[in-house]
Amino acid sequence: MDMKMMQQQMMQMLEGMSFPASKQQIMNQMMQRGASNDQMEMMKKMPMDNFNSMDDLMAAASKMMKMS
Repeated sequence: MDMKMMQQQMMQMLEGMSFPASKQQIMNQMMQRGASNDQMEMMKKMPMDNFNSMDDLMAAASKMMKMS
């Protein structure tokens, strides 16, 4: 799956999410909205535990995807 598509899917899953949010809160929302195992693994591996905004989360996700 390409990076842009993965980011779009994450943004859809997290639509309406309140920030700042913890990694656990984000993962809970993703699970409730049917995230794939790959998406959940990527979130688990993120070095940050808290995200101030969707932009922070997308920047971290983009960095993680480039590393994999």
